Amino acid sequence: MQLFDRYMEWMEGGTSLFSEGISTLGSGDHDRKTLLPDWNVAQLIAHVNSNARALVNLTFWARTGVERPMYESNDQRVTDIDEGAKQSLEYLKQDFNISSGELASSMRSLTLKELDFKVKSARGRVIPASEAAWIRIREVWIHAVDLAVGISFSRFPQLLLEALLDDVIGAYALRRDTPPLELVAADTQKTWRTGQSGSRGPIGGTESELLAWLIGRSTGETLRLGMPGNELPNLPPWL
Repeated sequence: MQLFDRYMEWMEGGTSLFSEGISTLGSGDHDRKTLLPDWNVAQLIAHVNSNARALVNLTFWARTGVERPMYESNDQRVTDIDEGAKQSLEYLKQDFNISSGELASSMRSLTLKELDFKVKSARGRVIPASEAAWIRIREVWIHAVDLAVGISFSRFPQLLLEALLDDVIGAYALRRDTPPLELVAADTQKTWRTGQSGSRGPIGGTESELLAWLIGRSTGETLRLGMPGNELPNLPPWL
């Protein structure tokens, strides 16, 4: 339960940060580019709103035992985002508050038994319902940066940064197309590895710099390589 309480704290903190980001947007920003090459501001907010309601579906599944997947299909997910992005920014901001509130209320209403109830993520992975909070954490914190309104990874709490790095490195470690990695956080001296260290030597940077590079939000220009003359490896998409 302590981990779930921390998740809820992080989820609500990320919700506040994303809300802070969209509060700076005016009607003229509707079609402005974000840090994600395929989405403008309206599409990004519509995606985050759709994600909240998809996760509410998992809480319904856990509470009732009646299967309700996050999305009816991937096509329906895309359609919902496209339709949502046609709305005004003011509407999307209000819908963010509504959908985020629905999710927080639904998560907090689950009993301990329901939090352990097994559901499926959008990718078909079997997870306890409590992990819906972690999925939302990644959404709101990372997409707050993607809004490109001046919010950076340096705003993330240290424990959250480390949890995200553990999650991302863990996902990369399961993939065959991930190059060997040895990462060293300059600010905490914590290390992460996938496979054999290889000949590049360690890659160093602050935890926020490492995370930004690993999930494709920076080119890694501020990172330091342990072996002079080497280049950063090419990473496959994180998700």
